[in-house]
Amino acid sequence: MASTRFIVSLALLLSFSAPALPVLAGGAITNATLPAGKPGNVRLFVNRVGSGKAMDVSNDTDVPVEVVLRLTRMVNVAGVGKGVVRKTVPARTRVRIATLRKRQPGYPLMFQQSFSYSLIYSPEPGKKGTVGGYAYALPWKGGPFRISQGAGGDYSHNSPKGRYAVDVAMPVGTPIVAARAGTVLKVRNGQGGRLPDPAGNYVRILHDDGTHSAYLHLKRGSVQVKAGQQVKAGTLLGQSGNTGRSTGPHLHFVVQKNIGDSLVSVPFRFTQPVESLPNFARREP
Repeated sequence: MASTRFIVSLALLLSFSAPALPVLAGGAITNATLPAGKPGNVRLFVNRVGSGKAMDVSNDTDVPVEVVLRLTRMVNVAGVGKGVVRKTVPARTRVRIATLRKRQPGYPLMFQQSFSYSLIYSPEPGKKGTVGGYAYALPWKGGPFRISQGAGGDYSHNSPKGRYAVDVAMPVGTPIVAARAGTVLKVRNGQGGRLPDPAGNYVRILHDDGTHSAYLHLKRGSVQVKAGQQVKAGTLLGQSGNTGRSTGPHLHFVVQKNIGDSLVSVPFRFTQPVESLPNFARREP
């Protein structure tokens, strides 16, 4: 059967209140390796260079990113062509992506800016990732249900850790099952509301290729597995809920992989389209 693919561009407006980066003579590119730090930050810095502006990107994730800088309402601006700059910024580096100059000295330089980025997940060095490989069984019983937030969703699927996650709206108490065989790494089962963990109650499973699948926002007290337990596809993990940072009852399902020091969301596919599911619950004895 046809599989549902979730590849959505990530567009994230960022603030630019940050310390200045080093400015090199003549507007040269800054391309310095960064030390390991907290994962997941990609930031744009805007600094003064003479009478112009330097635009630098800091990528302290463990994967390369493609950045897009868009400038609109430009007045007296030179150095960016039609106002769109696209660059690949390697992992753990700072790169100068643009240097803005005044067309006419003595007049102000004015513009509006927006900045976006997307991860370049590379299973092999230098190659962009694709939604191939293992096809995951549906991690629930019941339905049909609908996707309430897909990959790249503006509400919460806009970070390296969760970019390709999928939220599926479903009633509290829906059976949640393993989408793939593996070993249970960690569970949470006692959270009753939004705090302390934004994920709420969850199950995390390690697979034989090193990827993890995670099942979030489960019902309190419903988790049926424990860390270290071997599970098969279809093993009952617990019940869906509305715990953690959740705006309504749903299952948050994500596949992730450790890349360097960071846990990064990776593309995946289900074995069948979500929008045309049968009601499996009616077939159970």
